[in-house]
Amino acid sequence: MSGMDLVHISSAAELLTIEHPHFGRIHPPGLLKTTIGTFTGTSQKAVVIADYSSGIRQTVAVQIDPGNFMITIASSYVLVTLKEGASRHPVIHKTWKMVGQRKGEGVTEFFGTVSTYIDSDGLKWEHRFERSPHEDELIGFESKGEEVLIITLESIYPTTAPIVSGILLTPSP
Repeated sequence: MSGMDLVHISSAAELLTIEHPHFGRIHPPGLLKTTIGTFTGTSQKAVVIADYSSGIRQTVAVQIDPGNFMITIASSYVLVTLKEGASRHPVIHKTWKMVGQRKGEGVTEFFGTVSTYIDSDGLKWEHRFERSPHEDELIGFESKGEEVLIITLESIYPTTAPIVSGILLTPSP
Protein backbone atom coordinates (compact mmCIF):
# COMPACT_ATOMS: atom_id res chain seq x y z
CA MET A 1 0.00 0.00 0.00
CA SER A 2 2.98 2.33 0.04
CA GLY A 3 2.57 5.53 -1.90
CA MET A 4 -1.20 5.68 -1.39
CA ASP A 5 -2.18 9.34 -1.53
CA LEU A 6 -5.13 10.00 0.76
CA VAL A 7 -4.34 13.71 1.12
CA HIS A 8 -5.70 14.63 -2.30
CA ILE A 9 -8.91 12.56 -2.12
CA SER A 10 -11.78 14.87 -3.03
CA SER A 11 -14.91 12.69 -3.09
CA ALA A 12 -16.67 9.72 -1.57
CA ALA A 13 -16.29 7.88 -4.89
CA GLU A 14 -12.50 8.16 -4.63
CA LEU A 15 -12.53 6.87 -1.04
CA LEU A 16 -14.54 3.86 -2.18
CA THR A 17 -11.99 2.87 -4.82
CA ILE A 18 -8.72 3.05 -2.86
CA GLU A 19 -6.99 -0.02 -1.46
CA HIS A 20 -7.36 0.42 2.29
CA PRO A 21 -8.24 -1.87 5.22
CA HIS A 22 -11.17 0.40 6.20
CA PHE A 23 -12.15 2.93 3.51
CA GLY A 24 -14.32 1.46 0.80
CA ARG A 25 -15.40 -1.48 2.95
CA ILE A 26 -19.18 -1.47 2.80
CA HIS A 27 -20.71 -4.40 4.71
CA PRO A 28 -23.95 -3.00 6.14
CA PRO A 29 -25.76 -4.94 8.83
CA GLY A 30 -29.27 -6.27 8.27
CA LEU A 31 -32.37 -4.15 8.66
CA LEU A 32 -32.96 -5.09 12.31
CA LYS A 33 -29.40 -4.23 13.41
CA THR A 34 -29.50 -1.00 11.41
CA THR A 35 -32.80 0.01 13.02
CA ILE A 36 -31.59 -0.79 16.54
CA GLY A 37 -28.28 0.97 15.86
CA THR A 38 -30.10 4.07 14.67
CA PHE A 39 -31.68 4.44 18.10
CA THR A 40 -28.82 3.24 20.31
CA GLY A 41 -25.78 4.53 18.41
CA THR A 42 -24.06 7.88 18.65
CA SER A 43 -23.18 10.09 15.72
CA GLN A 44 -20.44 12.69 15.78
CA LYS A 45 -18.72 14.79 13.16
CA ALA A 46 -15.02 14.34 12.50
CA VAL A 47 -12.52 17.01 13.51
CA VAL A 48 -9.60 15.40 11.66
CA ILE A 49 -8.97 12.05 9.97
CA ALA A 50 -5.38 10.83 9.97
CA ASP A 51 -4.19 7.76 8.10
CA TYR A 52 -0.96 5.83 8.64
CA SER A 53 -1.55 2.93 6.23
CA SER A 54 1.22 4.07 3.86
CA GLY A 55 3.76 4.25 6.68
CA ILE A 56 3.52 8.02 7.05
CA ARG A 57 0.89 10.27 8.63
CA GLN A 58 -1.51 11.69 6.08
CA THR A 59 -4.52 13.87 6.70
CA VAL A 60 -7.34 12.32 4.69
CA ALA A 61 -8.93 14.58 2.06
CA VAL A 62 -7.50 17.95 3.10
CA GLN A 63 -9.76 19.77 0.60
CA ILE A 64 -12.88 18.44 2.35
CA ASP A 65 -14.13 20.01 5.58
CA PRO A 66 -13.72 17.18 8.15
CA GLY A 67 -17.12 18.20 9.58
CA ASN A 68 -18.64 16.71 6.42
CA PHE A 69 -17.66 13.26 7.70
CA MET A 70 -20.23 11.80 10.12
CA ILE A 71 -19.25 8.81 12.23
CA THR A 72 -21.97 6.60 13.70
CA ILE A 73 -20.89 4.12 16.36
CA ALA A 74 -23.50 1.53 17.25
CA SER A 75 -23.26 -1.74 19.15
CA SER A 76 -23.37 -3.79 15.94
CA TYR A 77 -21.75 -1.55 13.32
CA VAL A 78 -19.62 1.47 12.48
CA LEU A 79 -20.68 3.83 9.69
CA VAL A 80 -18.66 6.71 8.26
CA THR A 81 -20.46 8.89 5.74
CA LEU A 82 -19.30 11.84 3.69
CA LYS A 83 -21.73 14.65 2.94
CA GLU A 84 -21.61 15.77 -0.66
CA GLY A 85 -24.23 18.31 -1.59
CA ALA A 86 -27.56 17.30 -0.05
CA SER A 87 -26.73 13.60 0.37
CA ARG A 88 -24.49 11.44 2.53
CA HIS A 89 -22.44 8.61 1.04
CA PRO A 90 -21.08 5.73 3.12
CA VAL A 91 -17.29 5.40 2.84
CA ILE A 92 -16.94 2.84 5.67
CA HIS A 93 -19.78 0.60 6.83
CA LYS A 94 -18.78 -2.51 8.76
CA THR A 95 -20.56 -4.77 11.16
CA TRP A 96 -18.63 -5.37 14.35
CA LYS A 97 -18.94 -6.78 17.82
CA MET A 98 -17.59 -5.48 21.08
CA VAL A 99 -14.89 -7.69 22.54
CA GLY A 100 -13.90 -5.59 25.55
CA GLN A 101 -14.20 -2.36 27.47
CA ARG A 102 -11.77 -0.67 29.87
CA LYS A 103 -12.37 2.36 32.03
CA GLY A 104 -9.73 4.64 33.47
CA GLU A 105 -6.69 2.55 32.57
CA GLY A 106 -3.46 4.45 32.18
CA VAL A 107 -3.93 8.16 32.52
CA THR A 108 -7.66 8.50 33.20
CA GLU A 109 -7.95 11.92 31.60
CA PHE A 110 -6.45 10.59 28.38
CA PHE A 111 -8.00 7.16 28.01
CA GLY A 112 -11.38 7.64 29.69
CA THR A 113 -13.34 4.63 28.44
CA VAL A 114 -12.04 2.40 25.66
CA SER A 115 -14.40 0.04 23.85
CA THR A 116 -12.69 -2.55 21.63
CA TYR A 117 -14.44 -4.06 18.62
CA ILE A 118 -13.63 -6.65 15.94
CA ASP A 119 -15.18 -5.86 12.55
CA SER A 120 -16.51 -8.05 9.73
CA ASP A 121 -13.00 -8.16 8.18
CA GLY A 122 -11.46 -9.36 11.47
CA LEU A 123 -9.82 -6.01 12.17
CA LYS A 124 -9.66 -4.35 15.58
CA TRP A 125 -11.11 -0.92 16.37
CA GLU A 126 -10.95 1.16 19.55
CA HIS A 127 -13.45 3.85 20.47
CA ARG A 128 -11.90 6.12 23.12
CA PHE A 129 -14.47 8.35 24.77
CA GLU A 130 -15.43 10.17 28.00
CA ARG A 131 -12.00 11.81 27.85
CA SER A 132 -12.94 15.39 28.62
CA PRO A 133 -11.35 17.81 27.90
CA HIS A 134 -9.82 15.71 25.08
CA GLU A 135 -11.82 14.77 22.01
CA ASP A 136 -13.12 11.26 21.49
CA GLU A 137 -11.29 9.09 18.98
CA LEU A 138 -12.12 6.14 16.78
CA ILE A 139 -9.02 4.16 15.87
CA GLY A 140 -8.87 1.48 13.18
CA PHE A 141 -6.08 -1.10 13.21
CA GLU A 142 -4.68 -3.14 10.35
CA SER A 143 -4.23 -6.93 10.43
CA LYS A 144 -0.79 -6.76 12.12
CA GLY A 145 -2.24 -4.65 14.96
CA GLU A 146 -0.82 -1.26 13.93
CA GLU A 147 -2.97 1.87 14.17
CA VAL A 148 -3.72 2.94 10.59
CA LEU A 149 -6.74 5.20 10.90
CA ILE A 150 -7.34 7.75 13.66
CA ILE A 151 -10.57 9.74 13.49
CA THR A 152 -10.78 12.54 16.03
CA LEU A 153 -14.42 13.21 16.81
CA GLU A 154 -16.14 16.49 17.59
CA SER A 155 -16.64 16.86 21.31
CA ILE A 156 -20.11 16.19 22.64
CA TYR A 157 -19.13 17.49 26.05
CA PRO A 158 -19.61 21.13 26.95
CA THR A 159 -16.40 23.06 27.06
CA THR A 160 -15.88 26.02 29.29
CA ALA A 161 -14.51 29.13 27.69
CA PRO A 162 -12.80 31.65 29.94
CA ILE A 163 -15.08 34.47 30.91
CA VAL A 164 -13.88 37.84 29.74
CA SER A 165 -15.23 40.81 31.55
CA GLY A 166 -14.59 44.32 30.49
CA ILE A 167 -14.66 47.49 32.51
CA LEU A 168 -15.75 50.61 30.78
CA LEU A 169 -14.24 53.77 32.20
CA THR A 170 -15.75 57.05 31.28
CA PRO A 171 -14.44 60.41 32.41
CA SER A 172 -16.69 62.17 34.86
CA PRO A 173 -17.99 65.60 33.77
